[in-house]
Amino acid sequence: MKFKLLIIVLLTSFITNILMSIKVSAEPLKKEQFENLSIDDGLSNEYVTTIMQDSKGYMWIGTVDGLNRYDGERVKIYNSSIKNKNTLSSPYINDVEEDFYGNIWIATDYGLDFLIRDTDTIVRMKDVPIDKYNLGRLKITSLLKSKYEENIMWVGTENGLMKINIKNNSIKYFYNDKDDINSLTSSFITCLEEVEDGSIFIGTNYGVNFIDKDYRIIRKEIKEGDGRLSIYNIEKDNLGNLIISAKEGIFVYDIGNLGKVAEGTTDNNSKKKYEVKEKNFKSFHTEEIKESGILNNNSFIMVDSKNNVWVSSSNGILKYSRSKNELDILRKDTKIPNSLSSNVITCFYEDFNGTIWIGTEKGVNILNNNKKFGYHKEVWDIQDKNVVSIMVHNKYLWIATKFHGVYIYDIKTSHLIKHIYNKDIIAISNNEYINSLVKINDECILIVTNKGLVAIDIKEGTCDYHLTDGGHSPELNYIYSDEKLVWIATTSNFYSYNINTNEVIYYNEELIKSNINPSNIKYILPDYKDENIIWLGGIDTGIVKYHKEKGVVENYINNYLYDNSLSYSSINSMTFDNIGNLWIGTNIGLGKFDTKEKQFTSYTIADGLTNNFINSILFDDNDNLWISTNKGLNKFDVEKEEFINFTKKDGIYGYQFNSNSGIKLKSGAMIFGSTNGCTYFHPNDVVVQKENKNKVVIGDIFIGENKAVYDGKELVLEYKDRNLSVNYFLPNYESLNSTTYEYILEGVDSDWIFIDFKSELEFKSLNPGKYILKIRARDCNGELSEEAMIKIIVKQPIWKTPLAYFIYIFIIIALIISILSYVRILRNLIDRKTMKLNNQLEENERLSKEIIDKEKFKNSYFVNLSHELRTPINVIASTVQLINKLSQDKSITQEKSNKYMNIISKNCDNLLKIINDIIDSSKIETGNYKINKKNNDIVYIVEETALNMSKFIEEKGLSLIVDPEMEEKIISCDSTEIERCVVNLLANAVKFTSEGGEIRVFIKEIENNIEIIVEDTGIGISKEDQEFIFKRFSQVEGANVTKVSSSGIGLTLVKYVVELHGGYVKLESELNKGSKFTLVLPSTLENNVGNYEDYNIMKL
Repeated sequence: MKFKLLIIVLLTSFITNILMSIKVSAEPLKKEQFENLSIDDGLSNEYVTTIMQDSKGYMWIGTVDGLNRYDGERVKIYNSSIKNKNTLSSPYINDVEEDFYGNIWIATDYGLDFLIRDTDTIVRMKDVPIDKYNLGRLKITSLLKSKYEENIMWVGTENGLMKINIKNNSIKYFYNDKDDINSLTSSFITCLEEVEDGSIFIGTNYGVNFIDKDYRIIRKEIKEGDGRLSIYNIEKDNLGNLIISAKEGIFVYDIGNLGKVAEGTTDNNSKKKYEVKEKNFKSFHTEEIKESGILNNNSFIMVDSKNNVWVSSSNGILKYSRSKNELDILRKDTKIPNSLSSNVITCFYEDFNGTIWIGTEKGVNILNNNKKFGYHKEVWDIQDKNVVSIMVHNKYLWIATKFHGVYIYDIKTSHLIKHIYNKDIIAISNNEYINSLVKINDECILIVTNKGLVAIDIKEGTCDYHLTDGGHSPELNYIYSDEKLVWIATTSNFYSYNINTNEVIYYNEELIKSNINPSNIKYILPDYKDENIIWLGGIDTGIVKYHKEKGVVENYINNYLYDNSLSYSSINSMTFDNIGNLWIGTNIGLGKFDTKEKQFTSYTIADGLTNNFINSILFDDNDNLWISTNKGLNKFDVEKEEFINFTKKDGIYGYQFNSNSGIKLKSGAMIFGSTNGCTYFHPNDVVVQKENKNKVVIGDIFIGENKAVYDGKELVLEYKDRNLSVNYFLPNYESLNSTTYEYILEGVDSDWIFIDFKSELEFKSLNPGKYILKIRARDCNGELSEEAMIKIIVKQPIWKTPLAYFIYIFIIIALIISILSYVRILRNLIDRKTMKLNNQLEENERLSKEIIDKEKFKNSYFVNLSHELRTPINVIASTVQLINKLSQDKSITQEKSNKYMNIISKNCDNLLKIINDIIDSSKIETGNYKINKKNNDIVYIVEETALNMSKFIEEKGLSLIVDPEMEEKIISCDSTEIERCVVNLLANAVKFTSEGGEIRVFIKEIENNIEIIVEDTGIGISKEDQEFIFKRFSQVEGANVTKVSSSGIGLTLVKYVVELHGGYVKLESELNKGSKFTLVLPSTLENNVGNYEDYNIMKL
C-alpha cells in the first residue's frame, strides 16, 4: 500500500507563532489539590466548626449537626437526642479536646460533654456536677489541655473561664467582676492559648487577658484605635510570638518581650492592679492583607509547623510563608480539579504528619503540606485534560489530548506555541480521537488517531491526512519508526512501511503460524543492542522476540505451572535498563525479564505497587524505575526492590494515567499524562521521607454484632461468640488512597497476608486457642509501619473447659467406681450365688452321694440284716424241721429235744436283740430314746459283760484280755445300755479280727472321766472310712467285708448311747493293724450315792 501525504499546515506557520507568542503570566491564585470530605463520605453535616486529632490518630470533626470521628475511611457520628441522655447535649460543636486519659471533651452550645473512650459512651457534664458548679446549659466556647500542668483542663464559656482539675474534680473559676480590677475584661471567652511557662492567654469579646502561673489575671491594654479588641483566635508561632485574630485585624504579640508582672496602682478599693510594663503589640501585614481582599471580620488563624500563617475568611484562604515572605491566596476554582470545596473557611488544623485540614461550609479539605512534586503550571490551560501522548521534537514539547488536539510548548519558557485542533486539521472529525504521537524522523511527525494518520512534514512545512489500510479505517494500536521502516500495528494487521520506497510488507501469516494474533499487537520496542531485533507485546500475545528478516525468534507467555514464567500475557509497555534486562508493564503488575538467564521476576501490589495495571515505565538518571498505573505514580528502587507511591496529595495530577503517555526529557525531568492532566517533575527534586513514624491503630472491634471493650492487653472471646471483626487504620492522611495493609494471625497463618487497601478484617468461627493478630501498613513511600498487635484468646466451649474435664473425669471415675462397685457387688452376688450353687451342688452331690452311699449301704445293710435275721431264723427253722422229722420217726430223745430247744431259744434271743437294736437306733435318731441312769460300778459292768462273752470269743479262735486299772468305780450310768455298748464293741471286734487274733478290754480313769477301751488286732479301718463308721447303714470297706460285715447299727447305737451319757467315742485305727475304740464317760454320780444296781446282763 502506498503511503500518501496531504499538505495541510506549513511548518513556517509554527515558527511564526513562536515569534508572535505572548508569555503567560503566573496566575495570582495558588493552585493546590485537596482531598475533599463531605456528606457523601459520611459526615453528619458539611458545615465544619472545629477539627482535632487525638493521640490514637483519629480525626475529630465538629459540625453544626454532630461530631464525627474519621480514620481515613470510616466516619462515626455522635449526635444529640432528647430521648437519650448518653448523647450530645447539643448538635452544635464549638471545640473538641482530648484529656490526659484519652477521653474526649466536647464543647457544645448547650453544655460540656465527655466521651469515655473505653466504653464509647457520652456523659453530659450537667449530669455530673463538679464542686458547686454545673457545666450544663452553658455555651462552651473553647477547650484547652494544659501541656505544662498535669490533669488541668481549661474550659471557656460564655459566662467565664474554668480551670478543672480532673484528678480531684475541683474547679477554679475566673470571670468579669466590675468591682475587681484584676478580674477578666469580659466573661465571654472566645479562645485560649498556653505558652511555655504554663501561662494562659485568654481571648474574650473585649480584649486579651493573661493568667500567669500563679493564677493572677492581668488585663492586657491591647487596643486598636479607641476601642478594645474583640478577639476571635490566638495562635502561638515558633518564633516566640502570639498571632491574634480580632475583629479589627490580625496582630502580633511578642511573648519574648513580655517582661515581668509588676504591681501597679491601686483602685479605690485598694486592690492591686497587675500589668505588663513593656509594650510589644503590632499589626500583622495589615496593608497586604487588606489589599488581598480576603480578610473579613471573623478570620480564623493557624500557624503550622513550618511557621506558615494560615488565615481563613469567607472569601478563601490567605497563606503567609515567613521563610519566603510570600502571601498566597487559595480559592475555589472550578477549572482546577480537586480545588477548595468552598471559599467560606471556618477552621484549620495541622495533624501529626503536617497535613493541613481545612474546615469549610462545604465539608473538609485535606491538603498535603509536604508535597513532593512541582507543577508544569501552563498545562492547566489545556482544555481537554486527558493527555494520551507526549513527545519532544527539538526544543518543543508536543502534548496530545484525546479529544482536543495537540498542544505545542517551548520547553525552556513553558510558553504555549500552538494548539492543533479541528480548525487547523479539518479532516479530524468529532468522531475521531488521538491515540499517540510518533516521531518518524527529524522531518516527519505522525499524529495517530483511531481512524488514520496525520503526517507532518517538518522540512516541507506541510501536513497530510491518511486513512490506513486502503480506506478500511482499522484502529491503530501502535506505530514505531526506525531509520528505514515504520512498523504499524492495527486492529487488523501487523505490517511495515518503507519510507523511501513506499513498500508495505504484511507479517500476519507468519505471526499466526506462531499462534500470535497480529491484531492484538499493542507495543513495539527495539532491542537494546541488536538493531535487527524488535520486541512485540499486546493483548494475550506475551512477549515476542522478532527478527526483522527471520521472523519470530521466541515467544514468552504466562504459564501458571512455572513460577519463573511471565506473570501475565497481556503487555502494556516495555523498556530496557542499562544492563539489558527487559522491564514489562502488564495488567497485573510489573515484570522483569533477565534476557541472559531467561528468568522472569514479578512485582505486584503485594510488593508495594499502588495498582497492578501498569501504563508507562521510565528509568531516571539514577536507574530508578518510574511507573504510572491506574491508581497513581510509583518509584521503584531497582537495587533495593522498594516501591515509593505518590498520589494527588503529593502533587501529581490524577490517579488514572494513560498507556504509553510518559516521556523523559534530556534534562532528566519526566512528564506523565493522565486523564486529568500532566504531572511534570524532576526525580532529583522529589524528596521522600523514608521513615514511617506512624503505627497502625486498632479501631473498633466487634464480637459478633456487639462492640468489644478492648483494654490493649487481651481480647477474650467466648466460644459462642467466635466471629471477630477488627477495624484499623494508619493515621497518615497524606496518602489515604495509597496505604496498603498486611496481617498475620499467629496460630493460623505461617506468613503475612496482603490485603490491599482494606482496613477491616473478619474472622469467622475461630477455633478455641490463643492467637496473636499482627497488622502492619505500607505507606505511600513503600515503608512498612510498626506492627499493631492484638492478643486473642478464644475460650473453649463449656464442655471443653478444665472444669468440664474435671467433671468428666469425676463422672468417669464415679462411673468406673460405680461400675466396678456394681461389678464387685455383682461379682460378689455371683460369687455368693456361685458359692451357694457350688455349695448346693456340693451338698447335692454330697447328699446324692450320701443317698447313693446310704442306698448302697442300706442295700448292703438289708442284705446283711437279712443275712443276720436269716441265720437265726434258718437255724430255728432247721431245728424245728429236724425236731419234726425226729418226732415223726419218734426217735427224738429228751436230751436232744432240750438241746434243740436251747438252740431255738438262743437264736430267738439273737433275733430279738437285732430287732431291739433297730428299734432303739430309730428312737435315738428321733430323740425318743430314754436311758435310766443310776450309780453303778462301771468296772463290774464291763468285766462281767466281757467275761460272759469270753466263751463266744474263744470259740472264734480269739483270745480275750480284760485288764481294769481299778477294782471298783461308781458312776452314774444306765447299766443295761453300757452293757449293750460293750457287747457291740466286742462283737464288732470279733467280726473284724481274724482267727488267732486278740481282743483287749481296759478300764481307765483319767481326770474326771472313765475310759472303756476295746482294742483288737483285726483288719483295721481306713482314714476315709473312719468318718462314717458310726453312721447308720455304713460299713467298713475291706478285704473281709463280705465275711464279717454287719448292719452297722451296733456302732451307731454305741455312739448315741455314750453321748446320752454325756460322753463321746474315740476311734484309733490303721489298716491291717487293728482298731481301738474308747468310750469316754463322765465320772459323775447321781444324788443317791451308794445305792447302785446289781447288774444282770443278758446271757448270749
